[in-house]
Amino acid sequence: MSEETPPAEPVEEQPRERPIGEILVEEGIVSREQLDRALRIQQKLKSKRRIGRILIELDFVKESDLDEIMIKYARKIRLGDLLVEREFITPTDLEEALLAQKKYPGKRIGEVLVLERKLTEKTLCDAISLYRKIERVIPDFRKVDLDLVDKISMNFLEQNFILPYRVIEGELLIVVTEDYRDTINPVLKGIYDLPFRFGLATPTELETIFRYLQNRPKQTNARELETKHADSSVAGLVDDIIKEGIEKGASDIHIEPMDTVTRVRYRVDGHLVEHQHFALERNASVITRIKVLAECDISERRKHQDGKFQVNFHGHPIDCRVSIFVTVHGESVVVRILNPFSGLVDLDSLGFGRRNLERYVDEVIASSAGIVLITGPTGSGKTTTLYSTLQYQLVGGNKIVTVEDPVEYIIPEIVQCSVDKRAGRTFSSSLKAIMRQDPDVIVLGEIRDLESANIAIHASMTGHKVYATFHTEDTTGGLVRLVQMGVERYLVSSTVLAVVSQRLVRRICNQCKQNYIPKARLLRRVGLPPSLLTTREFVTGSGCAHCLNTGYAGRLGIHELLILEEHVRDAVLRDASTFKIREIALAEAALIPMAEDGIAKVWSNQTTLEEVLKFIPVSTKVRPINQLLEMVG
Repeated sequence: MSEETPPAEPVEEQPRERPIGEILVEEGIVSREQLDRALRIQQKLKSKRRIGRILIELDFVKESDLDEIMIKYARKIRLGDLLVEREFITPTDLEEALLAQKKYPGKRIGEVLVLERKLTEKTLCDAISLYRKIERVIPDFRKVDLDLVDKISMNFLEQNFILPYRVIEGELLIVVTEDYRDTINPVLKGIYDLPFRFGLATPTELETIFRYLQNRPKQTNARELETKHADSSVAGLVDDIIKEGIEKGASDIHIEPMDTVTRVRYRVDGHLVEHQHFALERNASVITRIKVLAECDISERRKHQDGKFQVNFHGHPIDCRVSIFVTVHGESVVVRILNPFSGLVDLDSLGFGRRNLERYVDEVIASSAGIVLITGPTGSGKTTTLYSTLQYQLVGGNKIVTVEDPVEYIIPEIVQCSVDKRAGRTFSSSLKAIMRQDPDVIVLGEIRDLESANIAIHASMTGHKVYATFHTEDTTGGLVRLVQMGVERYLVSSTVLAVVSQRLVRRICNQCKQNYIPKARLLRRVGLPPSLLTTREFVTGSGCAHCLNTGYAGRLGIHELLILEEHVRDAVLRDASTFKIREIALAEAALIPMAEDGIAKVWSNQTTLEEVLKFIPVSTKVRPINQLLEMVG
């Protein structure tokens, strides 16, 4: 898109938005009589269904034809209809939002759906992107070109919610929100001598980037990553491997000598993806180069070593921790890529189901006291959920004080303490000192022993809100584990407000999403009848360049939320077994097990059965799918 041709405005209201049924009639896809019949059926149904699905089931239209029409005429279809047909919301959600719109004068239907919690901010942005045919961009701090940002004041960017992001093939990509207006286009043209186009993000996503830009870590001995090297340069090979890893969003880079070659793999979304191979003869020189960067002993080849260094990536200092491991084929290296701002996401982006998110916000975060445990194995996203919760908890002027070992994410508005045993700043002493800081919310990085558990209990008993992470299999296991550690049952029963248990699964790549038929045994393993294969189309990713040929891009959480109500508290007091507490929670506390939350996400085409079975424990019988979907919301 050139400067002579003004870019499409993301939010300009389109004239003559019409029901999708009218467009199908105009295009000759269905007749007027067929549409009228489908509308009559829709009116008679007790449980509202989208008009497109009814037309498909009546065999008046093919699903492929309906999809083609929605893509072609997205900007002419009413947003509410598009949201229903794309299954972002249900017909009942839309009806209720239209009735509620009277409470919000001047608000558009999309905003009302978010305010009424029928839709998350992120999901609305995804839908608007389809609706307006604007590229959807989730801004990544690693990809922000700081030279572009530095040409304009931060106040201007924040006031107008715009982000000059990066130059792609000679064109400047500017990330905006739905409310962007083209009145500042002349200002942008005067600053950037480039053609530009727009990408769409949520206000929260841009706020996170703005927070990073204002508080980005200072560079200390950060090394520039060279962009051009001679082919034979070892330094160039190492720089290219690191740069590619950062660009692909890898958490770790593995350089592994094999019997004939050295293999380079990246851990992306929790899974190792093969990147390249190079001759085994070059392994020693590559390892030596990394040792020099990490200030390790280059003459030592018989012992394992650790080190660290920092690189400058598009103006961003990126910390790299190095682990060198001696193997039979030579030294192997893992480089962990770290940045304290990379994991900050809003609650809506964590993958909570609608009902769980509503209950978590209304009944857990809104509570002023009590202990909230976030549990799961290592790498399940506990800390990310914790900090997303704390960002939400900041609203209202709460003072939040943390004790962590170490501090993983930096949030400027929070008072954070990192444990340093050499300085005498232990976990225990820091927890005791917190109480004199007049906190509203206390955060324990992790409950590790009886002492830290008791401090958390007593802090809660004095009227404080306490958040902590814990290593347990599920929610009810978290309660029993506290008792097994030595905490009195009556204290667990009276102070624990809620337990969140979670796992991470990979999202299906939107770029290569396609229908597929899973094996019947997979459905049986998650407790679903194989007969669903005849009535339901499942989705997977075929693999493309965008997802590194994995079929997945990004991750989402699978959650289990247990809010302790009277029956559960009583079961803990009676020293009931984990199984019995779980049984009571299912019947009385509206518990949705992780397995059921995972199945709901498979049903909504976010992930696959294979992913759910790989990471989620299926320990209880799954409820009928219709009942489950109604519970999950």
